[in-house]
Amino acid sequence: DMIENAAAHLRHAGADVRTGVPVGEIAGAPGQWRVDGEEFAAVVLATPASTTASLVGDVAPDSARALATIERSDVVMVRLAVPDFPERLTGHSGYLVPKPDQRLVTAASFGSQKWAHWQPPSGDQIIRVSLGRDGLPIMHLDDDAILDAAVSEVGRHVGADIQPNAVSITRWHGAFAQYRPHHGQLVDAANADLPSGLELAGASYHGIGIPACIASGQGAAGRVKDAVASTDEFLT
Repeated sequence: DMIENAAAHLRHAGADVRTGVPVGEIAGAPGQWRVDGEEFAAVVLATPASTTASLVGDVAPDSARALATIERSDVVMVRLAVPDFPERLTGHSGYLVPKPDQRLVTAASFGSQKWAHWQPPSGDQIIRVSLGRDGLPIMHLDDDAILDAAVSEVGRHVGADIQPNAVSITRWHGAFAQYRPHHGQLVDAANADLPSGLELAGASYHGIGIPACIASGQGAAGRVKDAVASTDEFLT
């Protein structure tokens, strides 16, 4: 919803927004970048680091090599519509599972208590369950195994028999960038090799949460604006 709403807002403001369009090549030079042959003054790469590495290999090889080393882990999100939600948990937002107690579930959010628009007409409570993390593979499990783990482990955590009326399962391959030691220095080195008009943004660099990604995008947009202005002044 967030992506769709953002795209709709930008289109309303007059922007040309194309979603679901794969990109195979970025080429050119400052002020004359080509994305699959189409020309742009600047480009913000908000793709995962490994994808960005493959796109900038020809124009920024040192940056590509640095970005290719940023590892990612998979995560599966399960949403459960639960009819008999424990009353003692009313008003709470969820919990993180301490690593010594982790099996497959790493966290659970009581989504319909956090966000009013998640509250279904049925009165069920929506629990969003996160499974998988760095060093905890998850994608090899089928949906039945994923659901069984989510239901049984959350039930154990909250001390209740969780029997959902409805379920959704979403798999996110490589969704969580892993910030190893000296990650900041690695990102700085990658940025230093990028030509003017190419900018990095997203969860691979300075925080994986939504607020951090928004700040990352705003920063990239500001730098692109400055780069385009400088190029225009130079050409003039």
